[in-house]
Amino acid sequence: MQLRYHFRRWFPCYLVLFLFLLLACSLPAWPVGQASQATPTAPDMSEPSASPSPVVVGQLGRASRPSSDKQQIGTPEPSPTLQATFEALKPTPTLAPLSRDQRQEVFDDVWSLVNERYIYTDFHGVDWNQIRREYGPKIAEAENPEQFYYLMKEMMAHLDDEHSVYETPQEVAEQQAIFEGQLEYAGIGAVIRSVPEGGLIMQLAQGSPAEEAGLKPRELVIAIGTIPFTDTAAFGPAGPIGSVRGLPGTTVELTIRGRDGSERKVEIMRRPIASGAFSDVEAQRLPDSDVVLLRVSTFFIDNLDGLIRSEIERELRAGPISALVIDVRDNGGGRVDYMLESVGLFAERCRIGSTESRRGDKDLYTPKGSLIPELAGIPVAVLINDGSVSAAEMFAAGMRECVGAKLVGITTAGNTENLRGYTLVDGSELWLAELIYILPNGEPNEGRGVEPDLTVEAEWWRFDPQDDPYVLAALDLLAVK
Repeated sequence: MQLRYHFRRWFPCYLVLFLFLLLACSLPAWPVGQASQATPTAPDMSEPSASPSPVVVGQLGRASRPSSDKQQIGTPEPSPTLQATFEALKPTPTLAPLSRDQRQEVFDDVWSLVNERYIYTDFHGVDWNQIRREYGPKIAEAENPEQFYYLMKEMMAHLDDEHSVYETPQEVAEQQAIFEGQLEYAGIGAVIRSVPEGGLIMQLAQGSPAEEAGLKPRELVIAIGTIPFTDTAAFGPAGPIGSVRGLPGTTVELTIRGRDGSERKVEIMRRPIASGAFSDVEAQRLPDSDVVLLRVSTFFIDNLDGLIRSEIERELRAGPISALVIDVRDNGGGRVDYMLESVGLFAERCRIGSTESRRGDKDLYTPKGSLIPELAGIPVAVLINDGSVSAAEMFAAGMRECVGAKLVGITTAGNTENLRGYTLVDGSELWLAELIYILPNGEPNEGRGVEPDLTVEAEWWRFDPQDDPYVLAALDLLAVK
């Protein structure tokens, strides 16, 4: 098997209208686009590098996957299958048959990895040896791939650990496509947050059907067809998303309430929306000020520090910056090396804490040589909430330790288990909690979270950035006029 570091990432409880898809506290299956096939690799049980790169932390219903070099070893290769649509979406691999020996090898590897490397030596009260005795015969008798993978997932579920999971080759391929921005969804291209009165539009993909139809951020979806958005039972088990999800080339009618209270009906044609259609890093200057608000929604995108640098340098070209407010609210985490590189734009060779595992401890330092010199001495605030998870929590703690940034909001999730990923002989993957993050003061973050310097609780998503209570509190704390 091949070792990789990874994470579980929380998405905020938004409705994401790729398919008007709920990417939130649970993650249902959805029609997906091209998913590059996962190539199996030879077993490799060696201890991973102690370097934090490319550790990734967080949690998610499912997580995106970074690309990596893999070695084909001759196992059956999944074949793609097309979804029948008016406009063909890209394929997702099907599950390939496995021999009895292959099933046994995957089972043995997964059980052994958990037994030897899982951070919790009590296995959350589970007799892990008994699990082997119980599931060994079931695995040997599995009649098809679906039954085998069901049993593997069921075995891992006994740990009662929402972070450590086993994923099928099909799921791996889907997540690889998400990471590469290749996965496509049939939808309208809007990010929607569920609120008591309907669905609040948070973000639109540039050039998306939703944008072309005239939808605007902070407008409200109050009905889908003739059914009120809030009448979730009327939509069936899938909720409102079930009525908006559909084939490319078909239409959906939404009733929209504008910010002035007026209502209108909009008919929108669904189109494939790339998974990378939404901006994850965005800087904007607050009106009539030299304050820049930088939103970072994930630490799991390639060249993240380059994107942050580009956004900041663009604002620097537009004029001086008197203060910087960095928003990592509802940031579900990502790769630790990307997070360290991001903090490294502000402070080099600074220790932000450490990780602990059954195999030892490791200090975490920001890299050298990446500073943005124009930011020296500029006051910085970081906005956090309980949706700031894993690498986002580490970023906030690191910015406070290394830059003296003020943290504004509410205590973060307290979920900074570091997962390591293992690619198995069949192309499936195990993501296992093996490390925990220790704050710079020596205390573990897990189950506690990073506390703010100034507590602010508000429904910030209802406000434009310049009126956001978190932002206004940060400016007061930084004494910025």
